[in-house]
Amino acid sequence: MVMAAHDAVRNLGSYRAQLRRLDVSGVALLSNDAARRTFAGPFDLVLALAPVRERCVIDARPPGRRLPAGGAGSVVARCARDAATAGRILLRGLTSQVQGPPKNASGAAPAERSWILALWRDAADAGVGGAVTHVAGILAGFRQLGRPVALVTNGSPPEPLRAAVDVVETTAPLPRGARFTRESAWAAANDEMCRTALDVARRMPPAFVYERNAFLTRAGADVSRRLGVPFVLEWNASAVWAHRNWYRQAPAKKLFGILGQRYERYSVNSADVVAAVSVGAARMATDAGADPAGIQVVANAVDPADVPEPAPRALRRGTLLGWVGSFGPWHGVEVAIECLRHLPLDVELVMVGDGEQRAACEQMAARLGLGDRITWTGSLPRTEALEVLSGCDVLLSPHVWKGDGTFFGSPTKLFEYMALGRPIVASRLEQIGEILVDEVTAMLTEPGNPKSLAAGVARVLELPDRGAAIGLEARRQALAEHTWDRRAAQILSALSLPSLPSLPAPRPVLERG
Repeated sequence: MVMAAHDAVRNLGSYRAQLRRLDVSGVALLSNDAARRTFAGPFDLVLALAPVRERCVIDARPPGRRLPAGGAGSVVARCARDAATAGRILLRGLTSQVQGPPKNASGAAPAERSWILALWRDAADAGVGGAVTHVAGILAGFRQLGRPVALVTNGSPPEPLRAAVDVVETTAPLPRGARFTRESAWAAANDEMCRTALDVARRMPPAFVYERNAFLTRAGADVSRRLGVPFVLEWNASAVWAHRNWYRQAPAKKLFGILGQRYERYSVNSADVVAAVSVGAARMATDAGADPAGIQVVANAVDPADVPEPAPRALRRGTLLGWVGSFGPWHGVEVAIECLRHLPLDVELVMVGDGEQRAACEQMAARLGLGDRITWTGSLPRTEALEVLSGCDVLLSPHVWKGDGTFFGSPTKLFEYMALGRPIVASRLEQIGEILVDEVTAMLTEPGNPKSLAAGVARVLELPDRGAAIGLEARRQALAEHTWDRRAAQILSALSLPSLPSLPAPRPVLERG
């Protein structure tokens, strides 16, 4: 039996009853990195309270290492101590002043320095998806403009990010008590991130500090103030807004929300450039306290080297639609599925990716009698995913928005779709409708309307060339206007920094921690 440890924590009684009913003899807690895992105490407690004969933790670093599990009494006592430590971290954050050394009043980057010091606390947890694509893309863009990059993070980063930088430095693992909850670990990580980043800066003095905004982070602002260099804050949205609207709100989490708001305001006030991914995101930054004069709209983009050349259209009966995503609530998966009801039976759909809502979407497709017209690939390596999409006749971007305010996203797949050179049918939603031009680079449709999406597909298929010219024009614009080196150049220009001769491929990275 395989289950998520979080589910066992939330319903301990049901978990124990299930183990007894199935006559389970042993429980192993799997961890990618036992020395860094969050919820260390609660997960150990779930392990200790399992009514089984054998218990252990299996640590993937090094592979397959088995760690002993303590008895219930010792684990309960340890959990109490860890909870007290997490409480002190929260209390210290709420009562201490949020400030650092005075900012560099000029906001100017040292012209003689070439290095960029990048911080991303959560790189090890990112896996695949838009966040990794964005950070790896922009850092690789800096390198294409001659700026070497040193990355500081709190664990081993995914391969695309590792390949985009010259140096990776990992922080030391946090004490157990700091990892009692995810939020306490995030808050405690700031000191380690700052300490490690300052050590890197002594060896490779940076022209500026770059950090991806995240909930409860303040390390980038602290480091830039300590070094007296500019600070660029990558802003995809307010992390406080996301924490409040997308995650469970237990009383303690609400207190962490107050702390997160303090840290986020400090970060945006410290930033010389807030690189917001969209106009909607820029409004959120202003609401969080950012100076509008320091906000730059820096949308997502694409690396032309990552995208295969458009291949001749496959000879097939019928039409193949393509979609990629993490099955998030704003990705419009249900709209893409239901649009098949309004299209001929020889139109099929391939869905690339995985996520929490995938099972519900598969059930929906079966209920509508569409299951045999959809292929579910699951998560694929990025190169393989792009190959699958490049073999489709039409690519779908049916985004919807049901949250407060306007849609603030900048979908990375939008730019990858464009570069693939296939016709796109997309929602006319905020940045998507600003980047794409109806009947020139895409067919734009009403967000959330399956019939409108199906009509957009039909409009493409009715064209004499079945949308080939639209796809090629989208590709031309993507490669001319929407590349990561152009986005990186926009940030350098905002800091009045020149581009330098391009760098060769990154040398092997140095990892510590």
